[in-house]
Amino acid sequence: MAVLVAMPAALAQVPAAHEPVDSSPPRGELWPLQPLSDDSFAVSTRALALRRDVRMYQWRAETGVDGSVRWSREWADALLETPAALKDDEHVNPGVMPFRGATWRASAVELDGHPVEPALYSHFEDWTPLAVAADTLPPNLAASFREVDGCLYSGEDASVPAIGDLRICWETLPAGPIEGAIRLDGGRWVAGVEPVGRGSQGEDFAFEELGRGYWLLAGLLLGVLLMYFMFRGRGRS
Repeated sequence: MAVLVAMPAALAQVPAAHEPVDSSPPRGELWPLQPLSDDSFAVSTRALALRRDVRMYQWRAETGVDGSVRWSREWADALLETPAALKDDEHVNPGVMPFRGATWRASAVELDGHPVEPALYSHFEDWTPLAVAADTLPPNLAASFREVDGCLYSGEDASVPAIGDLRICWETLPAGPIEGAIRLDGGRWVAGVEPVGRGSQGEDFAFEELGRGYWLLAGLLLGVLLMYFMFRGRGRS
């Protein structure tokens, strides 16, 4: 069993017995092994999750208690159906939403060289906007969209949207440092009693390994100290 604890930098400089020689996955940080990709828009990032949010500008009909109908326009993530009794030629929504929202999640995440159970970080909800540039789009989409505030927009003027305009944005669930107690169970990191939280970037972490390697290292250091004091005592005599 192993426990992850935040420790002062002076202690964190002593490597744990189980730490791999190749430390390319940042120590004390969640590290997705493969990037996530939204192939339709050529968007790729290395994160715990990638989410595409698609909104279409549409009409919405609301009926008052007196039977009057109020029409409003809004960005909606699904087609807004107008009741047959309220349909007219002036308020018409597109019949198809060309793109849908989607979410991709990392299938393999490591921490200090060991795989991590998804339940350890599945409660994270700190989604972060991912800016996308129109010039990175596939040619068939670059002609239809332009970048506005990090999102893609299909209309002529984002400040005055028209019915049927699309707005597509991306968000990521970042990898990175965590903070809290976890344990190594069968070679995989699993959560302890309390959920882990986000750690600070650059925070020093150390791993306390309750196993043979830890005790061998402790015994070696104790032996060196005993030999030092033994020879020091002989020199004084």
